[in-house]
Amino acid sequence: MLYFESLGLHFTLIDWVSLIAITALGGFMRGFAGFGTTLVMVPIFILFMPPVEAVLIGLTIDVIAMVPMFPSAAKNSDWKRIMPIFIGSVAATPIGVYILYVMSDDAMRMIIALLLIGSALLMLSGWSYNGKQSSSLSFGVGLLSGTSGTAAGIGGPPIAVYMLALGLSADKTRSTLNTTSFIKESISALSILYITTLEIRLLIIILMLLPFMLTFAWIGSHSFRKTNETSFKKFILRFLLIIGVAIFTKTIFFN
Repeated sequence: MLYFESLGLHFTLIDWVSLIAITALGGFMRGFAGFGTTLVMVPIFILFMPPVEAVLIGLTIDVIAMVPMFPSAAKNSDWKRIMPIFIGSVAATPIGVYILYVMSDDAMRMIIALLLIGSALLMLSGWSYNGKQSSSLSFGVGLLSGTSGTAAGIGGPPIAVYMLALGLSADKTRSTLNTTSFIKESISALSILYITTLEIRLLIIILMLLPFMLTFAWIGSHSFRKTNETSFKKFILRFLLIIGVAIFTKTIFFN
């Protein structure tokens, strides 16, 4: 314990339990739904550490967890839509990195909260897209995802909303989300690492949380084939809405 404190890790036992629990939920979401991992984890992580560190840790363990899933996900993905999304995400990554470093912690928390609330409400409303499906639209979704993913670690919702709105099958939607997440989160994490340092204390946090991330991602993957995905997503979205409101309230009234 004293060794951890000497490295700047001042987490209590309750803090560690909270971080592990939310990581387990994030891992399950990665395996089960193909999105929502950093959306679940980062808002809780930022209650225990600065947003930059929360985003970097969330992206890193999520990317590692996706490695065993990537081959099968890539094979079953909708590549016609992935490529414009990927190009848009890459183009927007520098914007996200810039936003991440010029905004205050409170401003970043507000953005994360509003993105959570907006994404959850939009998907819970049952909104569907009935307009023309084009590469330009996919590229625009990629721009939004790349910016929010790098700046706040929650780039999945724009793509998830888009995929769900197009009416693709659950399996193809999940595979496409996992594939796009792996590609763009890898780029986002590397971009942040390029301009910052992965300190030993951050590496320790990653190594502590990673086994729980991998275990519950595996559980989520197997549960996907046995569970009503629609009902589960509605439950998670309501949960995320509560988290968003809680962070928004804390930032406004309790700082």
